[in-house]
Amino acid sequence: MNSPICDGCRHKLRPKCPQCGIRRKLYTLDNGALMCYRCRDNIKYYCTGCDVELTGKEKTICQLCSAKRLNKIRKKQNALGFDTLNGKNLFIEFVNWLEKTRNSFDAAHKQNRYIPFFEKIESFPKDWYLTLDLLKQIDGGYLRRSSMPRQFLESKGVIFDEKLLVTAMDLRTIDMNTLIFEKAKSSAFQKAILEYTNLRKHQLEKGDIKTRTLRFETSAMKSLLDHNQWAKSPQNALENLLKESPGQRASIFKFVSFARENTSLGIFMPGSNAENGVVASLKRYSKKPSEKAFRLYTFFALDYFHDFYLPRNAHIHIKEVGDGLEVTFKSQTYWVPSPTRILKEKSD
Repeated sequence: MNSPICDGCRHKLRPKCPQCGIRRKLYTLDNGALMCYRCRDNIKYYCTGCDVELTGKEKTICQLCSAKRLNKIRKKQNALGFDTLNGKNLFIEFVNWLEKTRNSFDAAHKQNRYIPFFEKIESFPKDWYLTLDLLKQIDGGYLRRSSMPRQFLESKGVIFDEKLLVTAMDLRTIDMNTLIFEKAKSSAFQKAILEYTNLRKHQLEKGDIKTRTLRFETSAMKSLLDHNQWAKSPQNALENLLKESPGQRASIFKFVSFARENTSLGIFMPGSNAENGVVASLKRYSKKPSEKAFRLYTFFALDYFHDFYLPRNAHIHIKEVGDGLEVTFKSQTYWVPSPTRILKEKSD
């Protein structure tokens, strides 16, 4: 190879020292053994920070001291970006907590991802976590139980209201979906979706519907809008959506009824096809097996094999028996084939 290469690639081409395992230039000893210069001459280096003996390629500072130094520098630089002393101090306190509860490496390399959260709450009042309008402005990922910012705040005595967090998540999704509707290409279909969304928002404000209901409806309409980009008509988009995601039927039903009564789109709910539901739920289960996908298949199987439709929130008991499932609802037991059996037969 005659073309030049960079230092990084050149380092990768070097052999590993049999003694320390580090890629370096090797030297032949009198006995024929190969060693790098550090092993050959028994050269030792010590960390200038903690005086521990260094291994590998380090010569001046160990990885832990390097992480501590990097964390300190980044913490100081990032804190300068806050507008208030309280915001700056809270972020510094968080990074110190992160280093103590996790380690210096996580604190140094992950602190940047949490800056938007602390910048967002910097101007909020102290009890922001009890205010719905403020909660919905925050990315929900920062408020999960497993998230570092939430664990940090809870260590300081902050108590989050789970119901309030769920409602905030629903409102955040509704707002994001509404923004998508507003930015969509103008059409009679888009206008119908916006008109229906505004109507349902007024009903939400009056307490006539639940936040979760509107979240499901706007998410279903968002999926319908996506399908409409490639479909010949809104009706064709609706049929394609329900073939791929039969579970959306309940969430999209009222919008379709609204469109039939108030627009000339000519859209209507297609007849329920249990077979399509079984096929779609099997595909979903085969791609990503989960308890939710397994349960959804069971409901469609009951409808298809026994002509027995149940709401998706019905309390059923599922027992695997051989290559099938025994599904019990209110003391009545039905047998349906197991999804794993069907998928196995198809593969064979």
